[in-house]
Amino acid sequence: MEGPEVLIPIIIFGGSAVVAYKYFDGRHKERMAMIEKGTNPSDLKALGSPKFWRFSPLTNLKWGLLAVFVGVGLITADLLHESFSVNDSIYPASMLVAGGIALVLFYAIASAKLKKDENAS
Repeated sequence: MEGPEVLIPIIIFGGSAVVAYKYFDGRHKERMAMIEKGTNPSDLKALGSPKFWRFSPLTNLKWGLLAVFVGVGLITADLLHESFSVNDSIYPASMLVAGGIALVLFYAIASAKLKKDENAS
């Protein structure tokens, strides 16, 4: 019986097609509205990319610290689980705590760097 199994790829590819269509259709409508108003699309490119596309040099540090500390939290949880027979709930808890420590550490590093750059200029 192949009832629900056949629907999964159809939903995935159909959903992707709908999202792509809506994206390109919206972009087309936006450009047509700009042409109607007499605005040149290249004028908007001169303003630069949106802020959420600009990456800070510290971004890689943040994600690297987070990955390393979550890994350390996972290893710690595994050691606690094996050594002291702690419940399985220790895994997400220790990963979240270690991830939080990583983000606090990143904040301290980034704040110090921004203050240093601010004082240098």
